[in-house]
Amino acid sequence: MKGQLPPRESEGEPFVFLDLGCGTGFSLVVLASLYPEGRFYGVDFHPDHVAHGLDLARRAGLKNIEILEADFLELAAPDAVLPWAAGGCHYVVAHGIATWVTAPVQAALLAVAAASLRPAGLFYCSYNTYPGWLARSCFQQLLALDLPAAHPGGSGPRFHDTARLLHQLLGDEAQPSPFGASYPSLRRELQSVEFAPVDYLCGEYANEGWAPLYVTEMFARCKAHKLSFLGSATYSESFLELLPPPLRDLVLQEPRIEARELLIDLATNKAFRRDLLTKGQVRLTHQEWLERLRPVSFQLLQPQEAWLANPSDTLHFRACFGEIQGDPQAYGPVLSAISAAPSSLHSLLSACQQSPGELVVMLSLLLEAGGIGFDRGPAAAKAAAQVQRLNQLLLGRIQEGRSYTQLALPAVGSAIPFSVLEALIYRAQREQLEEPMLSSCVLLWLKETNVQLIGDGHQVILEAPAQLLKIQEIAAILKATKVPLLERLGGVPTPTPRLKASRSTRSRNRAPAPPES
Repeated sequence: MKGQLPPRESEGEPFVFLDLGCGTGFSLVVLASLYPEGRFYGVDFHPDHVAHGLDLARRAGLKNIEILEADFLELAAPDAVLPWAAGGCHYVVAHGIATWVTAPVQAALLAVAAASLRPAGLFYCSYNTYPGWLARSCFQQLLALDLPAAHPGGSGPRFHDTARLLHQLLGDEAQPSPFGASYPSLRRELQSVEFAPVDYLCGEYANEGWAPLYVTEMFARCKAHKLSFLGSATYSESFLELLPPPLRDLVLQEPRIEARELLIDLATNKAFRRDLLTKGQVRLTHQEWLERLRPVSFQLLQPQEAWLANPSDTLHFRACFGEIQGDPQAYGPVLSAISAAPSSLHSLLSACQQSPGELVVMLSLLLEAGGIGFDRGPAAAKAAAQVQRLNQLLLGRIQEGRSYTQLALPAVGSAIPFSVLEALIYRAQREQLEEPMLSSCVLLWLKETNVQLIGDGHQVILEAPAQLLKIQEIAAILKATKVPLLERLGGVPTPTPRLKASRSTRSRNRAPAPPES
């Protein structure tokens, strides 16, 4: 898309993928199941994380993944032997690591990434950035004074106490203090602390090396390791022509790439970046660019009516710089073609009156919004069996209350969110329970796993009638959308129609007895 020679010639080719700071390994395991042609390596400093990832991979029967306990400083040492082939990785990722570690560890992270990449390989790096974190840096500084005094397991109150203290320093909304007037967005940003899990808050704020960076600072540090910026991994941020006119004109006048990115970050108050960098660039000619894009194919993820219930409706896409509006006369034929069958860019160019550049932008916005996904073609069939095995494992563990949150879709090489409530409803639907028994059983299972139902206003639903109503609402959506999507894209086997149950069988479909105390 950015005119750069990709690390692989075509979809389905073997590759090596390295995740630096893979955490519990969940995402890496999902990717390894989706891409059996890949060899996946994960590195993490915490032995609990490594043990969890290895156990999940073993249970899923995956053979193309290795997760290692290692330290970036050790891996970056001159005499270090990398467990994967040095200079052999097509892709290296570091998601949410770079600005949560101390400067020496960050330098080692970038050094390992550079040493591991093959020429023209891609490095994905996401990190906290200024100016978006300027206001919340006040929260982090106050918090850093209190956290060392917190007893084990007692960090949660410290976060909330610090947030309340900052609220007081902001003054009244009608009459803010000088501090509150300088950071008017902080009051709203602190609300996220109230609802965020303590695990997230600890991971986000309670690190010795917590230090957001301006994009120019990160680019300079990457450049020292021969890593050069290619573009954003967020589609809508990859096209300068989508910027609002005053900002677009200002940015286009700036020839330096790092200055352009800084201008955009300042104008949009950017707090988080997802950058793609390369180790050596090979630019494609316009003809080569078009030849490589033509076979790329797409599948529909959301029904067309979810996008264009009325053919005259304008489409709305969210971006960091505001809303992007899509012309229904342009998007309608594209969505209709992909709705009928998986469609390549070549076939879409023939069916739609768009230039290649315009069509690439449209497809990119639809990809970012989750309306379509990449079609893996024949490569998906090779992954289907092991993906379904992994999804069955995940469903069982989610139903037990485990904190897994996604199921894999082999046809598009990606995943969809799947909550514990949806997993329990799916279980009830597979057991052919019907209302009111279905919602009653699900509610009982939720109580057994100590999971609370949350309403639209982030409030816990306590009354039983409201709980049952919420379950019925989610069950209807799940049956109409996610379950058909999972079946169509190979995430779960298509169910075999059952014979109509006899009266004696139906009589056994009662809600399970409550557990004995």
